[in-house]
Amino acid sequence: MSAGGAGAGADSGISDFVVVANRLPIDMERQADGSLVWRRSPGGLVTALEPLLRRNRGAWIGWPGIIDGPEEPIFEEDLNLYPVRLSAQDVAEYYEGFSNATLWPLYHDVIVKPIYHREWWDRYVDVNRRFAEATARAAAPGATVWVQDYQLQLVPKMLRTLRPDLTIGFFLHIPFPPVELFMQMPWRAEIIDGLLGADLVGFHLPGGAQNFLFLSRQLAGAEATRAAVGVRSKFGEARLADGRTVKVGAFPISIDSADLDSKARNRDIRRRARQIRTELGSPRKLLLGVDRLDYTKGIDVRLKAFSELLAEGRVRGDDTVLVQLATPSRERVDSYRILRD
Repeated sequence: MSAGGAGAGADSGISDFVVVANRLPIDMERQADGSLVWRRSPGGLVTALEPLLRRNRGAWIGWPGIIDGPEEPIFEEDLNLYPVRLSAQDVAEYYEGFSNATLWPLYHDVIVKPIYHREWWDRYVDVNRRFAEATARAAAPGATVWVQDYQLQLVPKMLRTLRPDLTIGFFLHIPFPPVELFMQMPWRAEIIDGLLGADLVGFHLPGGAQNFLFLSRQLAGAEATRAAVGVRSKFGEARLADGRTVKVGAFPISIDSADLDSKARNRDIRRRARQIRTELGSPRKLLLGVDRLDYTKGIDVRLKAFSELLAEGRVRGDDTVLVQLATPSRERVDSYRILRD
């Protein structure tokens, strides 16, 4: 790619549709003998996008999940995977630090106080730049690129500078915070500016889209619409000084309700469900929680609420059972260790 980044050049790639996410849809592992093996990583995003990627000479840019892993592309049938190498320091400062100890709590109503370190921010900028550069190399001329989530909020602008020929979308998979909380962020203007590099910025809910439009006016000087944003309709717009218009929308993501309904009707599954209920003492009411062990999931609040219901006599211990499953998560981040303990 040319130093000026004036568009698609000799170093542009072959993929017409590129997904950019913190993780690749595979888990790579280093064996005792030093060899590397990888296996598919299950997930809703992978399941939803894989058919589309395969139909469009697709590529996926992301971290393979191991420290100092290889950067050689993995070609699998009609899907190309491009690993981004992260060092132990990258993971500590970009991922565990800025992404999950700064942005995550800030974007989840400051349930836990965000931690701000300039070194974390500098690393976040550096890693985002590497993701943008890898994407610029993989994307074909005029390709569509879809950047995913809070770890990569600077990529849209960086990629726009490198490859102005691309159509760039961004989707935030977590809530976007109220204005008064976002304004606590020392690098708030840089985050908004980074997102405005996209052609379309998507949020789960209209409220997040409205907050972003307000901040686009306040922090980036954009001419942003003030009318309400609809769900998958009635987009907002932010018109920038360079003449570009960024569309802003709300696109809620649901579970696969049809698949769950089908499983709930399966005879073998219903038989196993009856067995589990019997093993639990045949309660009349059975409550189930399945969550990552994360303070945003409200597991501690759920347990306290159940205790209060028992104390008030609104449920009885002899006919009501609560089963809570919690999978460990981000155990190197202090707030997660505290919750686990």
